[in-house]
Amino acid sequence: MKFWKAVGIGAIFWAIIFFEVSILMFGFNLNSGVLYYTIHYVFALIIAIFSALIYFKGTKGSAGEGILLGIIMMITGIILDSAITIPLFVKNYAFLLDPMLWIGFAETILVCLVVGLIKK
Repeated sequence: MKFWKAVGIGAIFWAIIFFEVSILMFGFNLNSGVLYYTIHYVFALIIAIFSALIYFKGTKGSAGEGILLGIIMMITGIILDSAITIPLFVKNYAFLLDPMLWIGFAETILVCLVVGLIKK
């Protein structure tokens, strides 16, 4: 496991998701609802696939390494949300308890697992 590479990819993944959510919220005036989450999860899926492919580029993967990559990306996202998103925009740490956020984390871990298996 290349820990710092995984953390870096997790930070980039978080930044791209932050940008994507900002566009949905402010550019298209979508803040919640079925349409918002459908679009968001599709984009998150695509971004997660590319992030995992970049991590596994030139190396063999495995299920365990894929899951670990997804968990590191999730933890990196939680840290960045706690340091940036919540204090500057959301103003409530209950944001981290949102089930829709955890669905996104589960999606990311699952994607990293599948990419790890494919790169095996």
